[in-house]
Amino acid sequence: MVDTPRETDIAFLGVDGGGTACRARLADGRGQVLGEGLAGAANTTIGLEAAFQAITDAARAALADAGWDPALISTLHVGAGLAGLSLSRERRRVETAKHPFASLLCESDAHVACLGAHGGRDGAILIAGTGSCGYLLTNGRGRSIGGWGPVISDQGSGARLGMAAVRAAVAAHDGIREASTLSTDIMAELGGDPEAVYLWSEQALPRDWAALVPRVFARATDDDPVAVAVVQATAAEIGETVEALMRLGAPAVALVGGLAEAITPWLAPGCRAHLVPAAGDGTDGALLMARQHYLNQGRGSNE
Repeated sequence: MVDTPRETDIAFLGVDGGGTACRARLADGRGQVLGEGLAGAANTTIGLEAAFQAITDAARAALADAGWDPALISTLHVGAGLAGLSLSRERRRVETAKHPFASLLCESDAHVACLGAHGGRDGAILIAGTGSCGYLLTNGRGRSIGGWGPVISDQGSGARLGMAAVRAAVAAHDGIREASTLSTDIMAELGGDPEAVYLWSEQALPRDWAALVPRVFARATDDDPVAVAVVQATAAEIGETVEALMRLGAPAVALVGGLAEAITPWLAPGCRAHLVPAAGDGTDGALLMARQHYLNQGRGSNE
């Protein structure tokens, strides 16, 4: 798209707010990246105030990275993809929330990740990170599958993988399954006995379960039987979601998220055949969304 004079003086901010971290990317009207920022989790289900504080902190960090005055936060036109916005309840809450920006358009983190992965074109993604969610974007319309949290959904996610590893460790401790180096390590890390693990689990957040992922993959590389079984089960869950997206009409699927690189070698060949590299990330998609929203709204509005 050719820049118009008004666009060259506008600053856009793309925000990718996930369950573990919130990333922001600042760009001018020509699309040149000026700065980036990082803050804490921006999942609206853990608190709207905390999520918007993370967005604001990430925006200020991006301004600082660009060498800009933090007061310029009020001039930014922001597109934000936030974890939790697959829920109608969360969308309604966000629509009425106050913010410090010139304009703000929020969609789900899956929506902006899909925009970024396919450069705004039709396609699908499977986010495999702390949580997981499949998302299909065709003719400007999005549809998500999964992403309902690790208790009832989030197949192929880091949180679910961590949960599976802990269950296997407890089962091995109780003599129900064979023990391994991984199961022994996990039991020792979480207190040494099932009661301690139970008490830990009462307070554990998805990111706490997902924190076990690097250890599981390290042991799987060493052919630890418990680790291998957990990783293979996770790969099978990801394969099922990829196949579901293809049945819904996805031309191709980009596998994104913190688990993507590690899990790809474990996927079945048929699953890998449907995958394409992501052209960009969620912050790129959020920038696309912010820019398009600004153009559609003239000079933007205080929302």
